[in-house]
Amino acid sequence: MTVFGKIVIATDKFKGSMTAAQASEAIRDGIVQGYLDSGAAQPEILLRPMADGGEGSMGVMERALRESGRDYRKVFIPSVNHLGSGIQAPVLLYRDEDGTVSAFIEMASVCGLNMVHREKRYLLRSTTYGLGVTIRSAIEDYSARKILLAIGGSGTNDGGFGMLTALGWSFSNQNPFRNKDIPTFISGIDSASDRSVADICPHLRQTAITVASDVSSPLLGPDGATSVYGPQKGCRKQDVPLFEHAMQNWVKVLGVPDFPGAGAAGGTGYALKAALGAEITQGWKVFSSMLHLEEEIASADLAITGEGRFDMSSLTGKLPSGIADICRRHSKPLWIVTGRCRVPSGITAGMGISRIIEISSSGIRDKDPFTDAPDIIRTELAAAISTETEEAGIR
Repeated sequence: MTVFGKIVIATDKFKGSMTAAQASEAIRDGIVQGYLDSGAAQPEILLRPMADGGEGSMGVMERALRESGRDYRKVFIPSVNHLGSGIQAPVLLYRDEDGTVSAFIEMASVCGLNMVHREKRYLLRSTTYGLGVTIRSAIEDYSARKILLAIGGSGTNDGGFGMLTALGWSFSNQNPFRNKDIPTFISGIDSASDRSVADICPHLRQTAITVASDVSSPLLGPDGATSVYGPQKGCRKQDVPLFEHAMQNWVKVLGVPDFPGAGAAGGTGYALKAALGAEITQGWKVFSSMLHLEEEIASADLAITGEGRFDMSSLTGKLPSGIADICRRHSKPLWIVTGRCRVPSGITAGMGISRIIEISSSGIRDKDPFTDAPDIIRTELAAAISTETEEAGIR
């Protein structure tokens, strides 16, 4: 007899501590140990390491392509990161069922926040130019006509100006791109008054772009790109009004009102939809669909998800809230494993979360919540399973 016949583990990464795969494996190992300790029969355990559009999306996409049996290849495109340093940007190329060449690009691998050390982050000099270079090469050099773009984890806040510049858009005060003279956010769009398309990327208009985003924030205001995410990218407090003013002007230049999701990746979501007609969708939905996650949870007895920090931003389009939605639809219990929980208990109860395992409050002696996270997870999950089996009278 077992408490749970089937358990689905679908976690995101624990940034800087564990990949999604490592976190999922630690949870699995703890569950196995808990059942061994209780003497109960082992359940079926399905690992589905996930992403919601940020770092780690590339690995999840590769796994989804492998499991679907599709042929794909990874190429490396010469580009630059958000501060102008040369990089080789990884891109996955594959064919859709209709034979169309598709490309998957992870923004975090092109101009990601963690590509630059914290002390070197300077948002006024950041640009999405390298992302545009990568997109353009996928279209021109590899004949991609569909692009799936994961835009979480960026180190930029230029409203997508650099990206559009690389794709052939021209603005009244644009400066030529040079490696050490990047068309920065402020110099690029704060005083722009008009736009045109000169030397546009061939076939760009014939390319369908789908955006996998991990946030639903607007471009402007206290809940917008700069106010919420700017500080962690190196935005100084005194520079917030500069960015906000420039973003307001950017909306005038592109001529499309602000919308939910426009603030993703420092306003890159805005440019992708407003200028390129991209479809923006929640990243977790993209990957869960490819991995048939809902079907797996529907047939399970327990789902476990998690991420490094579970806070109110986790409820705005990120993986935990998505998994919670699936579990509610199918009346399945849900556990959260996290480094730190900052969501009030009343909200978690309303989400249907029945257990929260918080690494930082484990109290396990001689274990660091960051560096020893896998060990703590294994111990805590084993204890949780032991508690479940004891309460069920399986001893």
